[in-house]
Amino acid sequence: MSNAQAIFVRRLRLAVKEASTLVQEAAQDNHRYTSHSGELEKSVMMRTLANGLTGEVYLETSIANYGPFVHEGTKARLIFPRKKKMLRWFSNGTAIFAKRVHHPGTKKDQFLYNALNDNKVSIDDIFVKHTERAVEDVAGTIRNREYTWR
Repeated sequence: MSNAQAIFVRRLRLAVKEASTLVQEAAQDNHRYTSHSGELEKSVMMRTLANGLTGEVYLETSIANYGPFVHEGTKARLIFPRKKKMLRWFSNGTAIFAKRVHHPGTKKDQFLYNALNDNKVSIDDIFVKHTERAVEDVAGTIRNREYTWR
């Protein structure tokens, strides 16, 4: 790999990491789910792949196993008890029992996609900035090169 190519690849890796971090932080900050523990926010992870040239923002289900259900929504369904005869929950301090419950489902909140779409201009700016810096770095190496004439 030539020196100029190495400079561009290094700058491109920095741009991918910076843009992926931007999307990760936007996804953590902008969702409709009311979080009580912060697990959903912690589950939004970022990693680079393909030798640092691809960025991926994803939900780590080992941190918040409900993350994909928040992101993709759920269909209406009946809920039955698994191990007991009745379901039980509390409402206004009163215990309520039922043999089954109709869950209306949840609307999807595709906050990962929204974070990417809402930040397209900023992501473009990141890549422009790093490309311009790469050009400056390459130009600097050419300017500082010593030539000998024979």
